[in-house]
This record gives sequence, C-alpha cells and structure tokens, in this order.
Amino acid sequence: MANTEQIRFRTKVCFIASQGVLKTSESTLKLNLSEQYILSHLIENHSTPVTKDDLLKVGWPDRIVTEASLFQVIRALRVKLNEKNKGDVIETLPRVGYQIREFTREEVDLTEQKTNNVIRKINKKTIISLGIITTILFSSCAWYMSPSQINPTNFLIEHENIGSNNITFITKNLEQQVDLRNKAKAIFSAQADKNQKIYFYKSHDYYSIAWCQIMVDTNQCKPRTDFSYKIAPDAWENFVQNIADNKKRFHEKIGNDSDLMREPLSIVYRSYISNSGMISKISNFYISPTGKSNVFDYSKVNFITNSETGRYQALSLSAESLTVTKKDSQFIATLKITPKVFHWAYQNNTNLSNNKAIIFSSDDNQTDMYKNNNVHYDYILVAQKRLKLILNENSGLYWLHSSRNNPLTLFPAEHYK
Repeated sequence: MANTEQIRFRTKVCFIASQGVLKTSESTLKLNLSEQYILSHLIENHSTPVTKDDLLKVGWPDRIVTEASLFQVIRALRVKLNEKNKGDVIETLPRVGYQIREFTREEVDLTEQKTNNVIRKINKKTIISLGIITTILFSSCAWYMSPSQINPTNFLIEHENIGSNNITFITKNLEQQVDLRNKAKAIFSAQADKNQKIYFYKSHDYYSIAWCQIMVDTNQCKPRTDFSYKIAPDAWENFVQNIADNKKRFHEKIGNDSDLMREPLSIVYRSYISNSGMISKISNFYISPTGKSNVFDYSKVNFITNSETGRYQALSLSAESLTVTKKDSQFIATLKITPKVFHWAYQNNTNLSNNKAIIFSSDDNQTDMYKNNNVHYDYILVAQKRLKLILNENSGLYWLHSSRNNPLTLFPAEHYK
C-alpha cells in the first residue's frame, strides 16, 4: 500500500486528509465533512489569512449558512486538535478570519502504522514563536495561582444514534470520546428501541451518565424516567450490572433530620456508584432574584442516605451567586457560579467513610473552590418548564426538578435559545 501523507500539529494530533480523521497515539476520530473541508483548506493555505467568507463557501458548498456555523466548527476543531491555549493550531485573525502556520508533513504507512519521519518545516519562525509562547506561559503563572475568574470550559461534543436512542458525548479530549463511545455501544445496543435521550460525560476521575425516555409527540422527557449517576472508574462494571438488572432508583420524598427545613424550590436526585455499592444523594435548592437581570442568590443543602436509619442526613450547605448567560455557550445556557459560603454538616459513619472517594469528591472540590473564592460554571443541556439537565464538572450530570415558584421556571422559552 502506498504511503499516505499526514499532517502533525504541535499538539501531537495528526490529520490524515485522505481518511478525514484525526489521530493520536491512542485514538482515532472521524471528522464531519465541514470540519474536513475547513481544516484541509486552512492547511492548503498555510501561513496565509483565510477569510470567513471563503471558509463558509468551502465548509458548506451546497448550502448557505451563517457565521455561527463556522464558529461552531472552528471551536469543535480547536477541542479535537487538543488546543490547550486558543491559537495553538488555528489562529484567529480579528476582522479577517483564520490561519494555520505551524505543522509538519509526514508520510505514514497505514498498513504498519509506522511513521517514516519525512518531515518538512512549514514555518521558519517556529523556534522564535515557541520562545514567545513559553514566555507568555511563565508570565501567566501568577494568574493561574490566584483566585481570579476562569472561563467556561470548551468541551468536545459528539452525537450518535443507536436505534431510537439519541446519545450525546461530552468530553475534553479524543481519548475520552473513544472510551465513552465504546461503553455506550456495549450498554445501549441491547436497548436500541427504548427511545431515550442519553448524555455521557467523562472527567479524569469519574464517569457520569443521565438519561430520560422521550415522548414522541413532544420530544420531552416522560415523568419519572429521568436518572443520573456518577460512577467511579473502577466501578463501571457495577453500574453495567445495575442497568442489566434494572436496579434504577426512582425519586423519593426525603425524610430528613431537620423537620424545620422549608420546602425547596428545586430538588436534585443523584446516585453514586463505587465498589462499595450505590448511595443516593439529594440536594435541595433555594433560588431567589436579586433585582439584577439574570442574577440570583442561590443556596443548597445536600443530604445523603444513612444506612443505619434509612433516613437522609445533612451532608453540606452552601450559598452562591448565580448568573445565567447564553452568549457563546456551547449549550442552551451557561451558569456562572460565584461562591460565598460552604459548610460541612455530616457526621462520620461507616457507610459514608467507605464511599467517601466518589460521594464526597464534588463536595471536597467545592471546599477548595470556596476557600480560594474560585468562580466556576455549570451548563444547561436540556430545558423543560420544570425539568433541566445540568452539567457540573465536579459532580457530573444531574436533573434539576423545579417547583412552580422557582424563578428559573419563569424565563420565557426564547431565553434558552
């Protein structure tokens, strides 16, 4: 078989145009046609500014789309190319367009998967550029170590249909995408006719999955079919067995040890799976307007099951400021969370100690965020009148059940579009 050219970027991701794929040492990801066309065009015109109009014609030759479509493709390519800093591969030229300058060409024998190291320099200023970037990174260390605001995460988002199930995969790199796709096929290929909306998320230390069954006429979740789990990596087989045995936990009204607790405006039901078993966690949310547009005072009390009494006991309490924005969000909306107060309320028992690694991980991370006053972000993935699916990078995916009086249910539908 003849050798094939691949383009190697400095992020250690390779593009094989003849196959339309991006490859790393551990995974391969197929690009959609628009992504292939645009990336190939930028490479062919390397070190030359390419206008947005040109890329719109190249990326969608048979139809007319807006710049928003181009923006989405560029953002997806940045994530798939493993850009750590914006512009590592695709540079943005304000008011002009985009360009790619630095890469190497290689010839690869796909039958043996060996690189022949036939490399040609594309940019003579690579060493100078790397020196400048290194200087910038070192000068930015103080910013990263300070408690100043961070930006929303730029996720890699892919979709796949398995039978009547619609699955969305949310990760931060290619390897995580491949891992989630393999796991999804293993579970849901046998449930291809369930007509479910499924969301998968993977971080470096846990898996998270949420789903609901869809009503065909409205494309909304059926009542009491929404579930969410946070799973320790070494407990994945336990989760698969729970699904096979149909051991899903339905929502229950909590009987907590504080009878004076007022009725919450929203409730979250979550299940955590580790090698020690499955434990439920319920969070009561209290949300009130501040008088500022889309800004709310936001507090929650987390409860965890007590194996000795069968009741829920308080785990932690927190207070935050919440700002809802849809501008430049990859999802329906982004929630900017500014921490105010965090307090542990649990008492040690054997049940909690055995499951601390997975159960407490999100609260442990919150402790650090509150201590350093770090702003963080949640993301609205699904929005119905009284049901929303939220992604939190520390605690994973969860369904937010809202009462009639929750201010978030008062937003007009177009707020989320």
